[in-house]
Amino acid sequence: MSHAADDTAAAPSGPRWSRAFRALKDRRMLAMLLLSLAAGLPYGAVLGTLNAWLTQGGVNPSTIGVLSIITLGYSFKYLWAPAFQTPKSPPLMPFGPRRSWLILFQVPMAALLAILAISDPISNIGYVAIIALLIALMSATHDIVLDAWRIEVARSEEDKDLMSALYQFGYRASIFVTGFIALLLAARIGWVAVYLIIAAMLFLAVTGSLIAPEPEASEESEAERVTFLASLPRLVRDRFAGLVALSWIGAGLMITIFMVRTFTAAEPPSPAAFVRNQGPIIIGLTVLLPALLSVYLLRHHKAVPARIEVAEPGTGRFEKIMASLFRAIFDPLLELIGRLKWGALLVLLLALTYRFTDSVWGAFAYPFYLDDRFGALHHSLDDVAIASKFFGVIMTIAGAALGAAVITFVGRMPVLLLGAFLAAATNLLFADLSAGGAAMDAFLQFTHLGAPLREFAGWAATINPDPVAPDQGQRMARLMMAIAAENLAGGFASVAIVAFLTSVVNPRFAAVQYALLASLSMLIGTLGRPWLGAMIESDGYYTVFIVTFWLGMIAVGLCVIEWIRQAQRPASLPGAIDSGSQD
Repeated sequence: MSHAADDTAAAPSGPRWSRAFRALKDRRMLAMLLLSLAAGLPYGAVLGTLNAWLTQGGVNPSTIGVLSIITLGYSFKYLWAPAFQTPKSPPLMPFGPRRSWLILFQVPMAALLAILAISDPISNIGYVAIIALLIALMSATHDIVLDAWRIEVARSEEDKDLMSALYQFGYRASIFVTGFIALLLAARIGWVAVYLIIAAMLFLAVTGSLIAPEPEASEESEAERVTFLASLPRLVRDRFAGLVALSWIGAGLMITIFMVRTFTAAEPPSPAAFVRNQGPIIIGLTVLLPALLSVYLLRHHKAVPARIEVAEPGTGRFEKIMASLFRAIFDPLLELIGRLKWGALLVLLLALTYRFTDSVWGAFAYPFYLDDRFGALHHSLDDVAIASKFFGVIMTIAGAALGAAVITFVGRMPVLLLGAFLAAATNLLFADLSAGGAAMDAFLQFTHLGAPLREFAGWAATINPDPVAPDQGQRMARLMMAIAAENLAGGFASVAIVAFLTSVVNPRFAAVQYALLASLSMLIGTLGRPWLGAMIESDGYYTVFIVTFWLGMIAVGLCVIEWIRQAQRPASLPGAIDSGSQD
């Protein structure tokens, strides 16, 4: 692990902003930028760009919704994050633990993207689903290693903030590539060439791993960690670890069986029924059960942390496996719950619900923009490229910058609350577009924003190979206004939730705890996509946007409760439970 404890004392003098600018000269920052591209390219390619390809090929939204379940890898990456908590080099890789694992995932992902390019996804949807699933799983694991590298290589708080900002910038740049540039090129050179270009860019991003410094960590740093093992009877901890392991396996089998039946059965299962009947079970098995068992261990067995060397995991192979399993599953949860008490429930609920409105909507953005069914807008690829993947990406970056600036002046919780409300409220703009855009037209006329947006839309018309409809300028003005508001809110909210989740993570368990909370922020949205796809076909986009607005209000209410909790009882600082120090 990096020597974070020493960084504060050794921090250079001068204003915070000047120290951040000086840090830009470090090669770690260039590496961070390249590595963020390597993180964003696979995600954009299998979630967004692939959906546009499938939509143009006539694939139904319900099938796209089911295919989007491949992103469950991002939602459940905390299940295997403990394997990467302690740096250990893979066999025959000479670059150091963190860099070797990054390269080991980047190269196969690039190769799989190239294979996907020549796989004809319209005719071979099952085969493409397998490739996309492999990419998603490797990409999610790559994120675990990258987050650990980013935390461990940072030497100061300014480093952490700057590297987080560069990560956001690079990630948005990759979305620009897989969105705006990909759509423009697809209309001219075809999807096969587009995916080959994305694969080549990912190969180039491997240079980020080559120039990145290896963190100041060693495999011996495991001895510095604490564990709850020593305070619990061996039989209890073995049973609890085995129970949770079985519950994870059961949840994985449920998802796997559903996906296999969807693409192979003569009568595919209902996505809505899967989410309604099995979705809560999956969340219960993978999140609620371990959390409840952790509460039981803390309250009834008085589990307390101790240095790892005083723990006695056992001498036999089975005892060592069960001890490692317990530490991987329960140590991070016990520390989090023991430190936050009942506030841990609020944190978990906020992580589950905060990003629901954008994570569930993301899979259907292209179908809504491009399709002509169910109340969709029926724009061209060039329209969407200009409005969403050029103008929209700029507005997302602007929203993130605005969030970072506002959080500096008013604090974390006001920004968290405002971000939750704005992210939910922008769904009403898309509901209006689906109904004809009357409210949007009135707003554009009242604010006089319609004219400049129509002028901007004229640029889109000059590069659009299709005939221009008489009302094209106004339709584009509506689309760009809605996307501008939605992406501003999304960028603002993303800064807020990352800042909030980071604030509750103990650096000693950063890889596991951050992976858990970040994964949960995508879980309900991912599970909700099959249900949402079925609702689109049955009720149309307008109804769906109204429903997602009200669901977004859940996160708003939770933000209010968490704000009150923090005001009444300031949260314990991460690390206090195991060291007694105020880091």
